[in-house]
Amino acid sequence: MQAEKNQDQDQLDYKTLLANAKQALKLEYQKSSALASQLQAIKTQLQQVQAENKTLRESAYEDVIRHFEARTQAAEALALKTEVRQKFLEANGCKDDETFDTLWDSIKNKIQLQDGEVRIVAQNGTPKFTLTGSMMTLRDFIQSLKQDPISRKFFLN
Repeated sequence: MQAEKNQDQDQLDYKTLLANAKQALKLEYQKSSALASQLQAIKTQLQQVQAENKTLRESAYEDVIRHFEARTQAAEALALKTEVRQKFLEANGCKDDETFDTLWDSIKNKIQLQDGEVRIVAQNGTPKFTLTGSMMTLRDFIQSLKQDPISRKFFLN
């Protein structure tokens, strides 16, 4: 009888141990699952931060590029204006600098600097050509301005 009682007690202890082990295993699994979820959330946040950093780096790079492009365009515009002023002075001169500035304001949209070359363009942006079919040079353009009744007044002769 004692042996049966001990066997029943052993089985109860075994079942209790098994239930406790299952419960402990379940708790560990839940902890592990929670940690895995946290880890995934952290990985997702890390990816978002990395993407934002990449965007910031690229936009900062783009801002620097835009800054230098703006400076380059300003320098090109000044160089173009200076070159046009020089050609005007060569072509019998302008009356004075104020006259040139007025004339410049009226013609600057007809002169473009593309790939380091001065191009004379129509209002729609297409290149202008001479009567012989060649592209109009700055010298040709100035001569045409000297012959134009409106712009002729800016020249001395």
